[in-house]
Formats: sequence, structure tokens, C-alpha cells
Amino acid sequence: MTTRRRRHIYSCCDFAKKLARLHHVDEEKVMVACLAHDVFRDVAASKLLRIAKAYGIEPKGMELEHPVLLHGKVAAEYLRRRFKIEDRDILEAVAFHTSGRPNMGEIAKILFLADSLEETRAYEGVEDLRRLAERDLDEAVIQTLRSKVCYAMKKEYLLFSETVEMWNWLLRNKRSKSLIQNDQDGVEGG
Repeated sequence: MTTRRRRHIYSCCDFAKKLARLHHVDEEKVMVACLAHDVFRDVAASKLLRIAKAYGIEPKGMELEHPVLLHGKVAAEYLRRRFKIEDRDILEAVAFHTSGRPNMGEIAKILFLADSLEETRAYEGVEDLRRLAERDLDEAVIQTLRSKVCYAMKKEYLLFSETVEMWNWLLRNKRSKSLIQNDQDGVEGG
């Protein structure tokens, strides 16, 4: 692991711990997920593919083209095998911290946000997203994902299918909440 990666992980832990406290989420589980999330991030692509195969992880689509995308899933399986961690919330958070996925739990949301918003991250709007994450995890996930998708589109990067699925799920979920708040028909005052 590089010094830069280690610094990112510790910064991620600091921000995640703050979010866990503010949102009353189990800090210990959040810390385990944070410490493990990028353990395999700096592993060479060929080695990552070999480890994934040994762990029974079947790379799909973009993971074959860009094996680095496997680092979270490999780290989650490593936690399960090496440290006998069976907590689904921790394993989900680690496995999907980069791509996200529909219906993420609170620990996964916090890791997803901390990975993108920790203090070493510097990009336009990050301060606003940090403040939003302190107030509203769900809205911060939507806005952080929007930022990631817009960045990928601007750079003409491919979008990971799990990220697209997460975006669609978030919008449907948000829309259904606003429909309930607006007399079931989606029209204010209707």
C-alpha cells in the first residue's frame, strides 16, 4: 500500500467516524469497513484477477477491462475469509464502496460518502457535499453520486453498471417519497 493510499484511508476513517456519530451508526463497524476498503486498491491488475478467481469472484464486463474495479469485492471476501467477518453490512460497504448499489445500508452509505468526501479530496463542491453529508446521508449520497456521474460523463469515462443501477434506484426511491408527501399523486396541492 502506498503512503498516499494510507493517508486516504486514515482520512476516510476520520470523516466516516464523524458521520457515524452524527447519524447514530455503529462506529466500530464503520471503522472496520473504512480500514479495509482500499487494502487491495494498489494491487496489480493481473494479481487482482488471480485473487478474485481464487475467491470465486467472477469478474463481469468492466471488471475484466479494468480489474481495479474488483478491489472492493476482493477486500470484502478477504475480510470474510481471513478475519471471519460475516457482518453483511460491513461486507456490503467494502464490496460496493466505489460503485455503490441499490438499497445500500447505513454503513455502506457512510463509506461511499467518506471515500469521496474525506479531507484529502479537493474538487469543486466537495465542501458543500461534506456539510450535506453531516445533515442528510440520503441526500448526500444522491448528490455525491450525481457529482461522480457528471465527472465521468465530462471525462467520457464508462459508467459502471452497478452505479447506474444505484442512480436509478435512488431516483425511484426519492420520487416515491415525494409522491407520498404530495398526496400520492406527485402534484403539489393537487
